[in-house]
Formats: sequence, C-alpha cells, structure tokens
Amino acid sequence: MSRLSRTHQLPRWLTRSIAAIAVVLFLAFAAFSIYIFILNRRLTRELVNHSWRAPTVIVSMAHQSPVRVATLYGVDWRTTPPVTIAAVPDHVSRAFLAAEDVRFHHHLGIDPIGIARALFENIRAHRIAAGGSTIDQQIIKSRFLSQERTWRRKITEVVLAVLLDARMSKNEILEIYLNDVYLGHSGGKPVLGIDEASRLYFDKRPSDLRVDEAAVLAGMIRAPNRDTPEKRPDIVRARRDAILGVMRDHDWINDAQFADAKRHSVEFRGGTIPRAPYPFYLRALRAEIVKEIGVSPIIEGGLTIVCEMDPDAQRNAERLAAHAPAQLEATHSWLRAQARTEPLQVALLSIDPRNGGVRALVGGSDYNLSPFDRTSAMHRQPGSAFKTFAYLAAIASKKATTASLLLDAPVSIEVSGNETWQPHNYDGRYRGRVTLRESFEHSLNVPTVRLTEDLGVSKVIDTAEKFGFEEKFAKIPALPLGVTEVSMRELTAAYTPFPNLGVRVEPYLLREVRSGAGKQLYVHQLEQKRVANADATYVLHTLLRGVVQRGTASRLKRYGLGYVAGKTGTTSDYRDAWFVGYVPDMVTSVWVGFDHGAPLRLSSGEAAIPIWGAYMSSIPHLHSEPKAPAGVTFREIDSETGMLWQDGCPPPIQEVFLDGTAPTHKCPAGFFGNIVRRVFFDRDNFDEPAAITLEQFRKWANDVDRSRRDVEGAWDKLRRIFGQ
Repeated sequence: MSRLSRTHQLPRWLTRSIAAIAVVLFLAFAAFSIYIFILNRRLTRELVNHSWRAPTVIVSMAHQSPVRVATLYGVDWRTTPPVTIAAVPDHVSRAFLAAEDVRFHHHLGIDPIGIARALFENIRAHRIAAGGSTIDQQIIKSRFLSQERTWRRKITEVVLAVLLDARMSKNEILEIYLNDVYLGHSGGKPVLGIDEASRLYFDKRPSDLRVDEAAVLAGMIRAPNRDTPEKRPDIVRARRDAILGVMRDHDWINDAQFADAKRHSVEFRGGTIPRAPYPFYLRALRAEIVKEIGVSPIIEGGLTIVCEMDPDAQRNAERLAAHAPAQLEATHSWLRAQARTEPLQVALLSIDPRNGGVRALVGGSDYNLSPFDRTSAMHRQPGSAFKTFAYLAAIASKKATTASLLLDAPVSIEVSGNETWQPHNYDGRYRGRVTLRESFEHSLNVPTVRLTEDLGVSKVIDTAEKFGFEEKFAKIPALPLGVTEVSMRELTAAYTPFPNLGVRVEPYLLREVRSGAGKQLYVHQLEQKRVANADATYVLHTLLRGVVQRGTASRLKRYGLGYVAGKTGTTSDYRDAWFVGYVPDMVTSVWVGFDHGAPLRLSSGEAAIPIWGAYMSSIPHLHSEPKAPAGVTFREIDSETGMLWQDGCPPPIQEVFLDGTAPTHKCPAGFFGNIVRRVFFDRDNFDEPAAITLEQFRKWANDVDRSRRDVEGAWDKLRRIFGQ
C-alpha cells in the first residue's frame, strides 16, 4: 500500500465509532417506525373506522332471555350519543376553532406558524413552555400519548397528527374533538365534550347554545376547573370576548352577532349530565372486561356485552342502600352525629350459587359521593359470619355434632408466657352447658372459642382456605370470631357451597363480549370446585337454617323469609354489621358500617337484617332447599340435653347427624329429669343486644384492642422462634 493511501485511511477506532453510531441510529429509527406503526393501527381501529360512534349495548341474561340493560357511547360509557357536526350550529364549532386552532381548515394536521411561535417561546424559556398544538395533535395526545412534555412525545404526536389529517376529513376530526374535549369535573367525574358541558353549565343541548355561550365553553379549555364564571368572572368575560373577536375577524359572525353576544352576562345556569344506570355494577363490569380482554375493545366501541345482572334486583338493591342510612340515623342519634363527619355506608352483593353470576352489586350508599366499590376493594372483619367455617370443620372432622354439649363459661387462654386472653359473649353473660346448635344459632363467642381450641385452629384455617379465602390466616384463638379482614366478594362466594352441598362457584359479572361485527371476543367458563363433602355441608345448612328459625336472624320471619338460611356477623367491637344468607338461586351479603371504622354500635340483627329482608322480599327467588344427601341420619333429639328423645322429655326437635355420630343415650325423663335440667341446663335467654351504649362500646373496644395486641404479640414471638 502506498504512503498516500495510508495517509487517507481513517483510523480504526473512528471507523468503528461511525459504524456503531450508524447501527444505533438505524435501530432507533426502526424502533420508532415500529412504534408509529402500532399506534397507526390503533388510530385505524379507534378513530378512522368510526367504531367510536357505534353504541355499546349491555344485555342481561340473568333469566336466560335477553334484556337490554343500557346503551352507552364512547370509551367513558356515556348515555347520550356522540354529537355530530351537522347537529350543532356553525358558531359552536367555530368558537372552539377560534380558541384552539384558527387555521384548522388550512393545515395538514400541524400548524407551521403555531409551531414556529411555540419553538421561539421554548427557546427563550429554555424549556418546553408552549406546544403550538393543533386540534389533530390534541386528539392524538389525549387518545394515544401521555401528558409528559418531551421532544420524543412531541415528535410522535406530530407524525400521528399528520396521518390522522390525511386519513379523515376535517369535519370528522372536529367531531371527535368536540365529543372528547375536557371541560372540567363534576361529582368526581370529568366533563367531556360539548354535550355534557352544555347540559351541565347551561342546562341545554349543544344545538341550543347561543354564540356567547359557545365562546364561554371554548374559553374554559385552558383551565376548566379554575376559569369559571363563579371563580374568575372577569377572566372568563375577557377570554370570551377575545374569542368572539377572532370569530368576527374571520367573518364567522357579523358585527351585530358580536355586539349581541358581548351584551350577555357570563354565568352558568346549572343543569345535570345524564348518567348511566347501575353505576356500581357497570363500573365493576367494565373492570372485569379490562381484566379479561384488555381496554382496546372498549375504546373501539360498538360492543355487545352480556352480563349476569338481574335489573330488578339491582334496582331494589340500589334503592335500599340509598335509603337505609337515613332510616338508621333517624332511629339512632349517635349515627346521625357520626354521619356529619362521614356518611354511613351500605353495601350489597348477590350471587347465583348455581353458576356464580353476580345478580346485584352495590358498593356503597351513594355512587356520586363515593364510587369506591366496597364489595371487592374493601376488607373488613366478618365477625360471627366467619364462625360458619369453624363449625363446619368441627362437624366434618366428627369431633362434634349438632347436639354436642359445649361449655359457655369463662375461659382464659394462654397466648404468650403469662399473658392470657378471655373471650366474652356479646351480652357479657354465660349460660353453662349449651348444645352446638344453640351456640351457633345464637352466635355465642365463648363456646365457639372452646370448640376451636379442642379442634385445633389449623383445621379451621384449612377449611377457610378451601372455601376460597385468600388471606394469610394467623393461628390465633380469636380466628373463629372473624378477626381477620376479608372482602365481601370472598365472604359471599364462600357461602355458595351451602346451597350447592359442598360445591363452590367463582363469582363473575361478564358472560360474553361480541364485537360490532359479531365476533365473539370472550365467553365465560364456569368455575366450580368441590370444597367440602355434601353430608357435612348439609348438616351446616341445617344450622344456618336454625339461625333464621330461632337465632340471631329470626327477625327475617317478619319479612316472610323464615325459609331462608344464613349467618349474622356482628364484629366483636360493634363496628361492622353483616348478614350472609341464601336461597337455592341467590346468596346475598349485606354490610353496614363506616369507612373509617367509627363505632356503629348496632348488631347485625338491628342494622343488616332489615336491609337484607327488605331486599329479598322484594325480588322473586326459589323457596326450596337442598335435599338430604347420602351419609346423614335424622334423629329426634331433646333440644336441651342433646340426647335422644324419649317420652317424658320436653318436645323433641329433629336433628341431623353424619352417619355414625348420632347420640346413643336417651334424655333424662320424669321427676329425675326435671331435677337434672334445673341443675345443669337452666339457661338465660339468648337475645343478642340490638345496640350497645357508648360506655359498653369503649369497654368492648379496649378489651378487643388489648386482646388483639396480646394475640398478635404472641404470634410474632412464635414466628421469631420458628423462623417464619
């Protein structure tokens, strides 16, 4: 090689650097191109194909025949159809053009003049201070991109805006904008589009807006929650007049219209936005759709969604949840006082145990005040409603029967060293020997704790986990009293095995989704699992029936519901009130309480039972009950002693047992029997206090807090010892 050629040869390090830079640039360009390609496909599906104009239809198949529940539009599921350009006066659309994009009809998706002005301002400010965005760019940013102020986002926005402008007519683009533009918040929800804004602020449709009203709305775009006639009337007027001036300068209005528009005052008259029905249910349904198939089909619109709602049940549930707080507050003064700080809440959930379909879902008393879904997002102590799983564990293990005698007497349980825990019944009294049925039906705490200690807490945990609870249950003596927080959805689903004799079904709202073209996008698959033997579950069913016939839920008989089964759940500190009850085609839970745990001081019989009773008595349902399966035996039993009945004993009850577990001894009869009963079975009444005083609540709360601290401290010590 000649010296000349060696002189002109680039150094090896420089050649490699140039090659590396070229590769990086190529990869960056390829990645950006792929990104644009993906977004362009979304642009086609969501906007260019006009599917956003097509309604999403919600259909219920709860009764196997289709019933249209709602017709909704847009990604936000509004009840009013999209506004069309042809349906609004020219001055409405032109007011928005004057405010946001005066050269809209003359550019190709981006405005070079606006960009140059914004670029100059950004250079002067040494940051992105202005965007120079056209209406096309604003649509792209709100629909497909984030709100971050970066050059990368801006370049992507520009490219897609040009593509949008090339693929749709100006009127189609303007139509999208007028339906999507953000114009404030109301009731915790965004006000989107001129239809919602004109209804809310001027109590009229967009087709009826005057020139000055259209200019006021257009002037709000930059700061819709700040620049309102109530907050900043002078700024609103100045902005309105400036927009009117632009409209006049472009001959969009004449001098007479300009002068007339300026004479009007700037003020809102106040109206309402039509809201979709069944807000709690539809919000949960939408969340389930997103979980199963993603958000894209919702954005594209035009879906047919088949759900499991029973519209009549849902309406009744919403009505009762809305009215019950005021009824309780009218009767109990402390609830009225507490409601001034935070509203009393009621949640209700109904599931069909035959397939898991959610028939009604109300997550709170007022969706507009609090859209928080307490049926799934809230976790609270279930109280005595959790005892069901402790008693089932005892029955299934054959450690006890419905007629077993339990001791209702003071007990101290060692939890750590010399620290002890002493459970109490709700009324603070003890009744000596009681049958397991009596203990369960009247929700006695002390016999329940004794039973669990004999059985072993681990077996209760195993049973609860099989029934679908996902919590990590601590092995603590208080567990059967429902001290571990669970969700309402879990608790309700955990009761579906009882009408099904041991088969649990997974709750669901969404049955099927079809696209606008009729393509099936999703179909629900039944999820069921045997979690307990039919014989043991049937025995527990008879105990749950007894709760309504003779126990803490006997108030339901006033509603003509003496045939249902279920369990009350008053938490040990009287903060939460539950009732979970069922018939063959409906498992329903009701919860009453305050979000922040303020004292309710009411039993479930006083707070939850009336709501449950009013709800179930207002909707049709099956009245039958499960047939006794193989493996159970019926016997006539003396209800006081739990022994086999014979002549000379009090009237018998028919009791059910797992085969081989029925008692073999007969009850004491005659004179001797009366003496035995007086000595060993003379009991107080079993009425649960309907309400407790503030002093009682404070004592309860102190006892519960102390017990919880003791138990949790012992559990922490055990975890440290065993290294868990």
